[in-house]
Amino acid sequence: MIVLGLLLAVGSSGAATADSLSVNRPNPAPPPVASDFPDATLVRVDQVDSTTLRLDGIITPGVEQRFTDALRSVPAGQPVVVELSSPGGFTTAGYRMIDLMLAERQAGRPVATRVIGGQSCESMCVGLYLAGYPRYAAPTAEFMVHAPRLAENGRMTLRSTDQMVKRLVALGAAPAWIERVRAAGGFSGSLDYRDRADHLAAVGANIVTHLTR
Repeated sequence: MIVLGLLLAVGSSGAATADSLSVNRPNPAPPPVASDFPDATLVRVDQVDSTTLRLDGIITPGVEQRFTDALRSVPAGQPVVVELSSPGGFTTAGYRMIDLMLAERQAGRPVATRVIGGQSCESMCVGLYLAGYPRYAAPTAEFMVHAPRLAENGRMTLRSTDQMVKRLVALGAAPAWIERVRAAGGFSGSLDYRDRADHLAAVGANIVTHLTR
C-alpha cells in the first residue's frame, strides 16, 4: 500500500528551488512532476448564508486554478468555509492558495477552515488550514507536519524546511509548539509529526481555534 505524506516544493517564484517530495515509497525515475499526481477534487456547496469549498486529495497546480476560480466566483462578502482532507502537495500551488485566502480575508470576506472527524490535513494542507479563521476541527481530526524532500533524490534541505516553518509561524502556529515539533524530530526529515485536534487545542498550538462536535 502506498501511503502519501506530501510536501512538493517549488519556491514561491517557481524557479528558485527544486521540486520537493515526502512520500513513503521508493523514489521513482524520472523524478515526479505535477502531472504524475491526481488533482484533489473540489466541490462547492452554496448555502443561504455561506459557501463551502470542499477540497479532498492532493494539492496540485490544477486544483489551485480551480480553487482560485471557485473562491473568486463567490459573491463579494459571502462567507466561505474551506473544508480540507489532504495529504499535502506542491508548495507553489499551496502558497498561492494561501495568499489568495489571506487576500480575500483582508478584503473583508470571512474565510474559515474546517477538518471533520476521522479525516486528516497533512503537510502543505496545514498551511492552507492556517490561512483561514476561525479554524474548526473535530477532536479526532489529525494534522501532520514534516520536512520537505527533493523529488530527484529524496533529500531534505534546510532552506526549504526553514521557509516552511517560517510560513507556519507567520500564519499563526505558536512558536512554542513549533519548538516542540522540532525537539521531537518533526522537522529533521526523520519523522512525520502527527497530532489530533483535541491535543493541539489542549497544548495551545494555535493550529485549531475551535473544536467541533
